[in-house]
Amino acid sequence: MKLNFHIGKLSIDGGSRADGLRTGEALRSHLTELARRGLPGRDASVDRIDAGVLPAGGSPERTGRHLADRIFRSLKGSSDA
Repeated sequence: MKLNFHIGKLSIDGGSRADGLRTGEALRSHLTELARRGLPGRDASVDRIDAGVLPAGGSPERTGRHLADRIFRSLKGSSDA
């Protein structure tokens, strides 16, 4: 089975372009790791995800992992997404 993600826009207020790139790379990497552990149901789709409050003072890598976790929980239909 193949899993494709398309993230049209990732908006995070504050931070530099470099931080945005690091966040995006951490997001991609952690999504890949989560997908290897178990894929969401067939044809899972989420139009929009509110990531909640990001960890204060978190690194771009921590932010990317947080976002990946929220995306994956939403795709799996978890009530705490």
